[in-house]
Amino acid sequence: MLNLLTRLGAIVMLRLGPQDLPAGRATLLICIALYVMVTALSLGLRETDSNPVLVLLVAVAVPLIAARLLLAWRRRPTRYEQTLSALFGTSALLSAITMPLSQAAGTEPSVPVALALLLIFFWSFAVDAHIWRHALDIVFSSALALTVILFALSLFLINTLAGPL
Repeated sequence: MLNLLTRLGAIVMLRLGPQDLPAGRATLLICIALYVMVTALSLGLRETDSNPVLVLLVAVAVPLIAARLLLAWRRRPTRYEQTLSALFGTSALLSAITMPLSQAAGTEPSVPVALALLLIFFWSFAVDAHIWRHALDIVFSSALALTVILFALSLFLINTLAGPL
């Protein structure tokens, strides 16, 4: 487990790619479980009108479906499990980092806390783009555009189906 977390941390730092994670369904299931636990905890700490179970379902389903379609389109279906492991695992790590900051921020975050949260938010786009770049063998700018589109799609579906976050 420590090896997996170390590799995920290296992906967050853009030093490794999804291909450097252990292949297999076990790694994928561990990363999805980590993501669901951190996201559920994060949703539980916030007061929103959204349905947290539906938010989690959409947040998990969109990457599962997008990765299947995009990797099939690029003729790289064997990269499915490692790509998803990287996406879910790094998202779990970054969310775990932001949770204490979000709690400390409260309703009126200080400037340093707000800047840190904003930095992590944009860094998560860079991390996801880094993963997609490796998985799909595309240039970083295309991967970044794809990342923004997938984020917008997820946000739209969550707001439409589960209520505003």
